[in-house]
Amino acid sequence: MSEQGARPDLESFRSALDAGVVGMWSWDLRSNRLTWSTNLDTFHGRPESGADGTLSIIPQDFPSQDAGGVIAAIHKSLQTHEPCRLEYRLPGRSEHEERWFEALVTVIVQDGEATQMLGMCRDVTERLRINREVGVRARQQETLARLGERALTETDLQKFFKEVVATVGEILDVELVKILELLPGDAELLLRAGVGWQAGLVGTANVSTGRESLAGYALASGRPVIVEELASETRFSGSQLLHDHGVVSSITTPIAGRDGRAYGVIGAHTGKRRRFHDYDVSFLAAVANVVAGAIQRRQLDQRHELMIRELRHRSGNLFSQLLALFSQTAKNSRSVADLVLKYEARVLALANAHRLITEGGWKSTSLNELLNTLLAPFLDRISFNGPNVFLEPDPTFGLSMAVHELATNASKHGSLSDPAGRVDLTWLVTRTQQGLTLVLDWKESRGPAPKRSRRPGFGSRLINMVIERQLNGQVQQTFTPKGSQTRLVLPLAHKQ
Repeated sequence: MSEQGARPDLESFRSALDAGVVGMWSWDLRSNRLTWSTNLDTFHGRPESGADGTLSIIPQDFPSQDAGGVIAAIHKSLQTHEPCRLEYRLPGRSEHEERWFEALVTVIVQDGEATQMLGMCRDVTERLRINREVGVRARQQETLARLGERALTETDLQKFFKEVVATVGEILDVELVKILELLPGDAELLLRAGVGWQAGLVGTANVSTGRESLAGYALASGRPVIVEELASETRFSGSQLLHDHGVVSSITTPIAGRDGRAYGVIGAHTGKRRRFHDYDVSFLAAVANVVAGAIQRRQLDQRHELMIRELRHRSGNLFSQLLALFSQTAKNSRSVADLVLKYEARVLALANAHRLITEGGWKSTSLNELLNTLLAPFLDRISFNGPNVFLEPDPTFGLSMAVHELATNASKHGSLSDPAGRVDLTWLVTRTQQGLTLVLDWKESRGPAPKRSRRPGFGSRLINMVIERQLNGQVQQTFTPKGSQTRLVLPLAHKQ
């Protein structure tokens, strides 16, 4: 209290101290007596009022490496009469833990002589833990950024793997790091790269993919696996490779591959018992993603080389097809404007199919995606029902032309020319003498009655040409009072 003669509410003050994490102490320099709030006993891990009231509380409770610094700071403050701030450690509840405290010390001076020292202590363990964690995470993020850059520029995967395992070992402070590659047959993993392993094992050692091994368990679970003590682990026994190297604690996480098949695993191991933090696990999982990206980039480079060769072969055919399409469209057009309208629409259908194929790496294209792209203007009046089939480039081009012509004819003369008209589009995959075959049915309803006597136009002839001649398929068209129906049957290279 600053007001002279006012009596402080000692009981309220003491209750406030006991309820918090702040402790107060006072050292009377004349009598060399020390008094303190009761929660300081708890801080120092001693029974309440277990100290003898002398300054011996400091060397008894502080670790030897910290006691000297604490005493030196207090003596300096006594000499200079300046306040000081210091941090010190105290033992935690277990050998793996420790607590940190901050002390603010003030010297009371009377007639030029230090007569009393007042101190306030508070537990700053959580604050320092957070600061330490922020620093560690910042370093991990910097490392991930650097590895990400290397993944984009390094063309030698083995060289990149060596850099990755060395970096992980340094950042996580572990002795052993490995990258295991899943071998064909999925029964074994090869030690593709690593640090800390016995000479001659990298490139030759194999680990089982069975769930009894840590790597196999990680592959099966599809997520990071943390081991605090391998000897007491109940989920798996661990590979002989780990036991031979005295592994106690570890983190292992899968490395993603293509088409749902994992590439392998990356693991960090230590011979000391250690509790890995969540941010350590997140860091290793992020490294696994970077490695997966580097692998996929290299595979994409190889695929692009194949695509270039394929495009060279197909470009000539595509130009010939466009010229033939123009010639036939011109013969069946009433005017230049009619020619432009029809030809632009047909080329756009080819372009959309080409875009889907190239975006898929010149591999298979989803039939659902193709139909949604081609029939986008009519999706509110067309129903789809069928499995998610994937088409090779040739069937994709042919079917895109056929579906475009069906939609064009329906919008001019069939059900899509009437606001109430509908189209039901269904398909299935069946096995015939030609192998796996796609059967697609286009059924129109609620539109004008089809004109059976109308001479087939170029659109109908184009459907027959691309399905029957180019793809060795079949076209069946029927006309009912409800609307026209068309069945397209075409062989598939493969179905996913």
